[in-house]
Order: sequence, then structure tokens, then C-alpha cells
Amino acid sequence: MKKIVIDHDALSEKNIEFKKEIDEIIASEVAPKTQDMEDGKINVWDVLEPLGKKGLLGLTYPKEMGGRGGSYFQDMLLVEALCYESLVYDMVRGSSVYPAGLIRAFRREEHLGKYIKPLVTGEKKGCFCFTEPDAGSDLSRMKTTYKKDDDGDFILNGEKRFITNGSVADIMCVYGRNGAFIVESGFKGFEMLEEYKLMGLHGLNLGHLKFTDVKVPKENLLFYSELKPKTEGSQKKRTSAISSMQQFLGPERVAMSLQALAVAKRAIEIVIKYSQERVQFKQPISEFEGISFKVAEMVANYEAGKALYFRAYQKAQNPALAATCKLFIVTATHKICDEALQIMGGIGYTNKYPIERLLRDIRLHRIGGGTDEIMKYIIQKDIYKGFNRQIREDMEEEVEFWF
Repeated sequence: MKKIVIDHDALSEKNIEFKKEIDEIIASEVAPKTQDMEDGKINVWDVLEPLGKKGLLGLTYPKEMGGRGGSYFQDMLLVEALCYESLVYDMVRGSSVYPAGLIRAFRREEHLGKYIKPLVTGEKKGCFCFTEPDAGSDLSRMKTTYKKDDDGDFILNGEKRFITNGSVADIMCVYGRNGAFIVESGFKGFEMLEEYKLMGLHGLNLGHLKFTDVKVPKENLLFYSELKPKTEGSQKKRTSAISSMQQFLGPERVAMSLQALAVAKRAIEIVIKYSQERVQFKQPISEFEGISFKVAEMVANYEAGKALYFRAYQKAQNPALAATCKLFIVTATHKICDEALQIMGGIGYTNKYPIERLLRDIRLHRIGGGTDEIMKYIIQKDIYKGFNRQIREDMEEEVEFWF
């Protein structure tokens, strides 16, 4: 497989121009509004909607769908730029455009005008609904179900919680035990029960949703299987429905790792600058090894995380590798932010610098998308089953390449 360019110094001329463009947009249109969003003075969509008009919300989608037809590498550059400023921007962007990607994945492009383009341009807001009050990491405990009615349409019942954009979404991709459908917030029987107040990620709308006898048109079907009594055959069908959901979890975890890397980069840059300017005992604190060694460890973990990310990106459907990527990078970023605050002392605990916000924001990444403990469970399960044959072959190829 063709290796992906990692270093910004090695960007193609086209990508250099793209990075210059998004850096200018972030500096002029996004960064000046971040603190107001953090303080609740403006809505995150006040920032994102102009990006949608520029084709940046769904960058990789074709122009006729409201995107730019950009490359996935350009999307990485955009994710990095947005998350360097605030995790909220890309979390909201990704969650909103997600249903459009799912519609395309299940070849439902007849919904181009009705769903895909409005989501990609930001005209409509979207969300995807996995988590339930009794089903977090354990998807088999899902209670949300679809039942076919006499008209051939489907009746949805269940609850979803901790849903990004859930309290503002117009279009939802709702997963149940036996299928997934596109559901509109205007459908009768839909109710938003609660919008959560969060420790960090201020500006993120996180909702608890309820669906009571919601009639969903058959045209909105993504996938579906009948629920039957617990026999061997029906169990396989339920497992198949859950497997259809799980295939999207690996790429999500790898994407969250890239978001975390951008946060780590911001924290490192802040603490390097601060440690050279802050003078104690007649010298910059960067000259104390107790400080500089911490910074060295931060950079080492960041660079290791970048290498792991690009490996996992190429094999995002491998559950263990995706879990390894998320576990290492997110926990390393959390530690980087914590150590940066420690180095900065009291001023780091105030909002004079973004460090305290970065630390609060990154904490959710150790829970959302699969907790640290679930990541470890996935990794150890793969270890004790024996490494995946393809991974072993790839490792042998890497050894030949490097040595």
C-alpha cells in the first residue's frame, strides 16, 4: 500500500495550498469565536455553518453533494486544524455529517437532495445514535427496536443517550437491535428528554432522546432483520445487525486518535513557549531538567502516537489495532495536557491559557467511542487468540523494509 505522507514539510503543492487556506480560515473565522463558544455566548453552529458554505464540513464528498471532492489526507489536515483550536468543532462536524456517509455506504444515494446534501453543507444538522441507558459498551443489551407494520413501514421504540448533536439534530441515524434507519426529528413520537451539562467540551450538544411508536418510512431503511424468539438462527441475525454497527467503530476510534493528536500538539507548543518565558531562580524553567525532561517525554509520546495513527489509519477495520491506537494516543494526550498544566502551575489552572480547557476536553475521549477498559479488553482478546495473520505478515514486511 502506498505510504501516506506524515510530515507537513513533505506536503504536495496542492496540499500546501489547502493547508494555507484552512489555516487562514481558522485564524480569521474560527479562533476569534472559540472563547465565546466556550462561555456559551454563541452556538457552535455559528462557527460551523460558514464552513459548510465553503464545502468544508463534508470535504471529501463530491461537489454535487455539497463537498469539495477533497482527499482523505486533506480531511486529516482539516481535522488537525479544527481540533488544534477546539475538539468541539470536529466532534460536532463529524457527528453531523455521519448519517450522510452511512446513507452512501448502504447505497441510498436516492436521498441525495433530501438528506445527503443538506447534511454535507450544514443546512441540516445530523447525529448518530448508538448508546442507550442500559447499553454502552455492550451493544447486545440494546433495547431499541424496529417492527415492520402492515404498510411495510417501520415502528421505532427506544431511548438513546449521550448523543452528540442529539438536542439539535434534524436528521438522525438511529441504530436498534435489529437494524438502522434515517429518522427525522419532526417525526411524530420523537422526544428530546434532556440536554446534558458537561465538565468540558463546552458548546457540544449532548442529548437524551426517546422514540415512542415513531413511524419510519421504508425508504429510510439502511439495514434490517426480523426479531424472532431466541433460536440459533435468529441469534445469528441479531449478531449480524450488531456486527453491521461495529464495523464503523474501528474507523471512529482511529479518527478520535487524530483529534487527540491535535490537542497534544497544541498543549506541547503552549508549554514549550511558556517554559522558556517563565523565569524562576534567575533562569527560565526550561533549563531545569525536571521540566525539560517532562517536555521531552511529551514529544516522544506525541511522535510515537503519530506513527501509530498512520499505521492504524491504513487498517482501521482491524479492531485490535484501532483499539491500540485510541488507547495509546488518547491516554498519552491526557497525560501530556495534565503534565503541561503541572509545569505551568497556578496560571495553568486559570483560563488565561487554554491548557485547562484542553485537559477538560480530552477527558471524554477516554470514555466515548469505547472506554480505556474496553480498548484493553479488545487488545488482550486479540493477543490471547494469537495475532491476526495479516498483522504478522505486515510486521514481517515492515521489518524487511526498515532493516
